[in-house]
Amino acid sequence: LIFDSRDCLFRLSLDDLAQIELAEWKPEDPSKCMFKGQAQEDCHNFIRVLLLHDEMIFTCGTNAFKPLCQWRYASNLTAINGTVDGRAKCPFNPHHNATALITDDGDLYTATAVDFAATDPSINRNLGPSKPLRTVRSNSKWLNEPNFISVYEIDDFIYFFFRETAVEFINCGKKIYSRVARVCKSDNGGRFLLEDNWTSFQKARINCSIPGDFPFYFDEMQSTFYSEDKVYAILTTPPNSIAGSAVCVYNLTAFNTAFTGDFKYQENGQSAWMRHDNPKPMERSAGSSSKRSSEMSGEPLVVAQQYQLMNEAVQPVNKKPLLFGEKERWTHIVVDHVIGKEDIYDVVFLATEDGKIKKMISLHDNNLTCLIEEIKIVPNGAKRPVKAMKISSEKGAVFISTHGKIIKVPVERCHRFTDPDLCVNARDPYCGWNSRINQCAGPPGGNPHVDYWIQHIESCPILNYPVNGNWSDWGDWQVCQQINTDKDDDDCMCRSRYCNKPEPLFGGRPCRGPNVEVTNCTVHGQWTEWSSWSSCSKTCGFAVKYRTRHCGNPAPRYGGRICIGDNTESQYCENLEPCPVPPRHGKWSVWSGWSACTANCNGGIQNRRRLCNDPQPAQGGTPCIGDKQDWRMCNSQTCEEHTKVTKWTPWIKTNITAAGHLEQRFRFSCRAPVLDKNMIKSDFAKGQTRVCFDGKSDCLKPRDFKDTISPIDTYSSVHRVFKKYCRFRRKLFKKYCNCRTLGVFLVCQKCGYG
Repeated sequence: LIFDSRDCLFRLSLDDLAQIELAEWKPEDPSKCMFKGQAQEDCHNFIRVLLLHDEMIFTCGTNAFKPLCQWRYASNLTAINGTVDGRAKCPFNPHHNATALITDDGDLYTATAVDFAATDPSINRNLGPSKPLRTVRSNSKWLNEPNFISVYEIDDFIYFFFRETAVEFINCGKKIYSRVARVCKSDNGGRFLLEDNWTSFQKARINCSIPGDFPFYFDEMQSTFYSEDKVYAILTTPPNSIAGSAVCVYNLTAFNTAFTGDFKYQENGQSAWMRHDNPKPMERSAGSSSKRSSEMSGEPLVVAQQYQLMNEAVQPVNKKPLLFGEKERWTHIVVDHVIGKEDIYDVVFLATEDGKIKKMISLHDNNLTCLIEEIKIVPNGAKRPVKAMKISSEKGAVFISTHGKIIKVPVERCHRFTDPDLCVNARDPYCGWNSRINQCAGPPGGNPHVDYWIQHIESCPILNYPVNGNWSDWGDWQVCQQINTDKDDDDCMCRSRYCNKPEPLFGGRPCRGPNVEVTNCTVHGQWTEWSSWSSCSKTCGFAVKYRTRHCGNPAPRYGGRICIGDNTESQYCENLEPCPVPPRHGKWSVWSGWSACTANCNGGIQNRRRLCNDPQPAQGGTPCIGDKQDWRMCNSQTCEEHTKVTKWTPWIKTNITAAGHLEQRFRFSCRAPVLDKNMIKSDFAKGQTRVCFDGKSDCLKPRDFKDTISPIDTYSSVHRVFKKYCRFRRKLFKKYCNCRTLGVFLVCQKCGYG
């Protein structure tokens, strides 16, 4: 849905009227408009032309009294495809109206005021492949203060609907007549005469009246709707007379009859308007394209210049209004054609001057006009609130433009009727009773001829049929006061509903059930009666019995006070025998702490104790069962190993030779990973050897041979010790001297010691 507003274009969703796009279009310099003496409110861009053509939008605005037109994309209103001068397409003043259309061939036809002061109204063709043409300038016989309503392309003609001051009535005063003018789409203007003007222009009065000896005329057209080769028009009484409105319907035959008839002509300004024969009635009719426009001879051009007004008015179908409203002014009309169970109905939607939408039908067979439904769309007091009205049969809705709002009104509201009688008696062409689903709804699957869809429209809605009452929805919860208490704070929550949806009428059944619901009332707590005494807690000795009550008669609710007092009472039991002394069985005391460990390493023992005294057994009670003492291992880690080195042994002579001898001495280390000395192990720690020479008192410095033999026991024989030592000694001397062994001795020649 694309619609215009001041300085803006909008694109909305047809489903929920959600805004899809907004395109601003403001005048570049509104200050120039105010310099010309115009009010600031009028110095905006009021859009007066909005047309769709081949996925493009052609729109024109007043542009602060400097009309401008633009081509925009229908799917992207912000994208401008071209700009053209808006003069003769759109009025300068936002208070003047305009009507326009683009034909299938791309020609733009407009009807509006051409100049700044709006003194030159014109019907134009000024954009497209055809030659630009217009009505004759400053000639009241062509147009006389017109107020343009609508324009339609019908076959070979363009029809303009408007109201104007009637020139044929000028000698008797001033009167407004409704007109229809038409021009040929193939008109190319004249030669010499009417060179840039229409040669096919004709206009006729639109007659909408109540027949009689003195017909009552509705002269001022307000709105039209074209559908199925018929024009539906709203015509009203003048604004200074008693309000009255009518809808008249005109078919194409009525237009052709008027436009092919005689002319109404005035010879001069003092002459009366008289009938004048139309010598060539088909000259400016459909299918008469030969010898007209620029190809016309002089005589037809003279006729076209002199004669525009037809003598006969366009007459409505059935010679009377389709709909008539007393003391009402209707402003806009749309029509929907509805296929019903028994007929096809023209459903007319009318907008009233005081902001109502009327849905009406006319039953031709019974000569009845019926109001089906009336909806008020604006608050009271708004003057002519409806600006435009369109209908979409596909969406099943009427779209209404009001001041600052777009309203979507569904064409049917069948769900309002809750039983078969209400549904059928509503006489709404959109509605029927569906007996399969027990609902008032439209025809299932769009087929009104199924047998389980019930509809009878032979009269207007039956309003005095007994209507059973039905409840409205519950209202909101509100605080209300109890009437059975003196305390101000003892409140309740109440809600109400009304038997008005609908209310019972004409003997219908009233609503059943309460109209008020009360809840959440303040309730103070009260005790229940005391219960019976319980049995005694024991059958002998000292015992107690109890009884109880509850704060539930009633329980406190919604801020009520709780019960005051105890909910339990106790009493000693009397006359009970003393209880025999029971045996006392022994129980262990708690374990004592663990004792110190008997060893610091290599494993020790800890113990703990307990006594059978908590309590001790008495009166034949059983003693404690179990051990009174407990053991466990401790410090199981291996003890640290300690080493002790012995003192050196005395020197021992070994390997005596002629030159001298060797002496050795030893010392030993002891290792003990435990404290017991009997478990000590011994290792050979260190040995020293020195060489002594006979006759000399000193010996060579000893040399160590640590760890040269494997560890030996303290108790090994000396022979074994020396045997091991000698084995090492041989290796040593072989390495450092050129020695050979002889038994246990070494013969060392290199060393020089024999």
